[in-house]
Amino acid sequence: MFNKLNKFSKIKNCFSKPIIQLNYTTKPIIKEGITNVKLNRDDKNGTSDYIKLHDKVIMNTYGRVSDIVFTHGKDSWLYDMKGDKYLDFGAGIAVNALGHSNDGWSEVVAKQSKTLTHLSNLYYNQPAIELAQSLIASTPIFDKVFFANSGTEANEAALKFAKKIGIAKGGVEKHEIIAFSHGFSGRSMGSLSCTHKSKYREIYGPLVPGVHFAEYNDIESVKKLMSKSKTCAVIIEPVQGEGGLESANVEFMQQLYQLCKENDCLLIVDEVQCGIGRTGQLWAHSRFDIEKCKPDIMTLAKPLAGGLPIGAVLVSDKVAAEIKPGDHGTTFGGGPLVCEVGKYVFDRISQPSFLKEVQEKGKHLTNGLKKLKDQFPKSLLEIRTVGGLFVGVQLDHNVTDLVSFAKSQKVLIISAGDDVVRFCPPLTITTQEIDQLLSVIKNYLIQINSNKK
Repeated sequence: MFNKLNKFSKIKNCFSKPIIQLNYTTKPIIKEGITNVKLNRDDKNGTSDYIKLHDKVIMNTYGRVSDIVFTHGKDSWLYDMKGDKYLDFGAGIAVNALGHSNDGWSEVVAKQSKTLTHLSNLYYNQPAIELAQSLIASTPIFDKVFFANSGTEANEAALKFAKKIGIAKGGVEKHEIIAFSHGFSGRSMGSLSCTHKSKYREIYGPLVPGVHFAEYNDIESVKKLMSKSKTCAVIIEPVQGEGGLESANVEFMQQLYQLCKENDCLLIVDEVQCGIGRTGQLWAHSRFDIEKCKPDIMTLAKPLAGGLPIGAVLVSDKVAAEIKPGDHGTTFGGGPLVCEVGKYVFDRISQPSFLKEVQEKGKHLTNGLKKLKDQFPKSLLEIRTVGGLFVGVQLDHNVTDLVSFAKSQKVLIISAGDDVVRFCPPLTITTQEIDQLLSVIKNYLIQINSNKK
């Protein structure tokens, strides 16, 4: 009893001692060349000021265009600080599907931002459920969705789901993944492990073990790597975005599906860049005949919210049944703002009339490129497309000069490898704007061929 009273007395004395307040100095932080730099967004001569400050405060992880700071955009056009406007054939790398500052899109953002923007995934929210309804109702083979924030996060989740299911079936040995040459799955550790280009992977040392690369469109190379006791999933892009717009052929994909079935592993189609109307079809994998090629998981991202960050993983009931609360999660994924916007974007793109327009505009672009190929067969080697507004052009030389020339003509295009340019404009682009691009390419080809003479 005495010990207990003594202990209580010590605790009481502890709380009766005066509280010591710590005084922190509020001396302002001054960093020369940063704190004292005054910027003016309306200064037409202020481009260099912004770029100089960028170089001091933002990490150098991107090879940015050196002399442009964009201030706003509308439809297929971007405007810089100098007042110049540029025709955008990259669309944020296949993101701005409805163009820049689309009126309907902007209205949805403004309205939802006044209602509810973020909510923990401890609670239900209406926009997420409604977007999931739209997505699942649009496909005969997927039953449930998990929302993430980006393409790499969507792929990361898909790989985790596949590994959990594989290990549950076959033990810890059944964790291996087959990816493909020239494939790009993302930059987080799991997704990066499935990205083929060594310059992205090797600088980070050992990544996720058990990832093997087969040759794209070569089923025999897949068979050599496939193991029923070890392989849990195959991940593949129906059309390779970073890999030069190469597309998987129908026979290969159907054989791949059968091989996955025989070896009890999941087939993941990565439609982060090529999905949601980009090819003129809502889903890029639908051209493989879903009766003969039924993926277990599909990943989406780039165009889904038309410029806001979102990712989605669509899965079959078979997959969903194996994933339990706590197996995966996200802070921001499935938030009400981005999902409300995603629903607006998806419901527009998924309209048959919208997709038909994408197909027609894709044909217009491709036909124009074919004429240029006929005129300059030694310079323009190949046109790669499965339809829609996702087109690659292979040149007989590095595409850097073409990208620079197009920029000088106020047209923005992007590469997809050393010798391939990628055209992935807003899906709302006009035929007149497509003709403007074709004119720029023609002038470039005329110039380089005249220089060769």
